Amino acid sequence: MTDKLIQQKVVLGGVVVRDGKVLILQRSENETVLPGLWELPSGKKEPLEETEVALIREVEEETGLKVAVKALVSVFDYQIEKPDVIRDSTQINFLVEVVDENYDVKTSDEHQATAWVSKEEMNDYEISDPVKKVIIKTFDLMTKLGI
Repeated sequence: MTDKLIQQKVVLGGVVVRDGKVLILQRSENETVLPGLWELPSGKKEPLEETEVALIREVEEETGLKVAVKALVSVFDYQIEKPDVIRDSTQINFLVEVVDENYDVKTSDEHQATAWVSKEEMNDYEISDPVKKVIIKTFDLMTKLGI
């Protein structure tokens, strides 16, 4: 065990799809955790907040896109250790669709760049293995759903 405080978090990830590509965001170089890494639009669920409401809020906060939840894609766990705390997070990832046909992505202060990537192009970006697996599962799910 550890002497550090352990904080459990539920993180919700939105896999936004357009024209056969998935939206990824590059974390700002100013972020203290994983600067420069590419990720899905995602964020923490607030206490007593409904999961889908939190996901829709987080995607809009990070991208400016209004989305609706289509399907559950996958779940993974990760830990981030800081000097005084370990963040033990569970990330639940959903396929989401843009509901207003406005695909003009606006990044938040947490991110410095955006990209729409195909299954093959994602290997050109520094993306964690768990997020790569989510993207691959999403492309497989899109094929099954005919999206």
